Amino acid sequence: MSGEPWRKRRHDDSSDNISIVEKLYKRDQESYYSAGGFDADDDADQETRERVAEAKQRKYDRSLPYVSPPDDCIQCQKPLLTSFLWDSYCHPVCDGCRDDQGAHKLIARTEAKKQYLLKDEDFDLRKPVLRYISRKNPHNPRYGDMKLYLKLQVEARMLEVYDSWEGFEEAREKRTALRDLRVEKTFEKKIKKMRQEIRGTAKYKTQMKPTKHEHLFGEESHDAESDEYKKKCEVCGYELTYEKM
Repeated sequence: MSGEPWRKRRHDDSSDNISIVEKLYKRDQESYYSAGGFDADDDADQETRERVAEAKQRKYDRSLPYVSPPDDCIQCQKPLLTSFLWDSYCHPVCDGCRDDQGAHKLIARTEAKKQYLLKDEDFDLRKPVLRYISRKNPHNPRYGDMKLYLKLQVEARMLEVYDSWEGFEEAREKRTALRDLRVEKTFEKKIKKMRQEIRGTAKYKTQMKPTKHEHLFGEESHDAESDEYKKKCEVCGYELTYEKM
C-alpha cells in the first residue's frame, strides 16, 4: 500500500513536464489530427516567445547611442512630429513621407547579405552599427525573429564597402563567375564518376563474358591468403582463378 501513493505523487509532480513534451511534439506535426489529439491552443508558449523577443529588442535599443531628433522632416520640411523611421532607424523622415514600398522598404538581414554581398561584420562592427527592428518570421512564428533593416541604409553601407555601384557590380560578377565555376566542376566530377562506373561495369562484363578467342595467359601468381592461383589473359584481361590439389 505504501508504494501506491508514492507512484501517484511522482505522476502528479511530472504533469508540467508532460505539457511541455506535448507542445514540443505538436510543433512537429502538420495538423491537429496527426498531433495525437493535443489541444491546438499554444497561447502560453507564444506569449513566452513574445516576451523574450521584446526583452531582446529593449536591450538592443538601450545599447544604441542617443541621437537627438532634428526639427523637420528632410523631405517635406515640416516639423518631425511622428516618425516610425526616426524612432526605429534614426532616419529623419515623417510618417507622411514614408515610402515603405520604395526608398524606405524594410529588408531582412539574410536577404540583405545575399543581395548586397555583405558580411555580418558589415552590419555589427562597422560604425555606425546598422539599426534594425525585430519581427516574427512570417513563414513560421516558431522560427527565430527576423531582423529588419532599412534598405536605404543597407545600400549606403554597401557603397561604403565597395566604394561605388560599379565596384559592387564588379564584385557581384566575380562572385557569380566563381559560383558558376564551382557548379561546372561539380558537374564534371559527377560525369567523371559516371564514366568510371560505366567502365567498371563494362570491364566486369568483359571478365564474365570474354570474347571468343584463345586465351594467352601470362605467368602464374599465387595468393597465399586465399591459397588460390591466378593467370591473366594478355589479350582480353580475363583472369583465371583456380586451386591446386
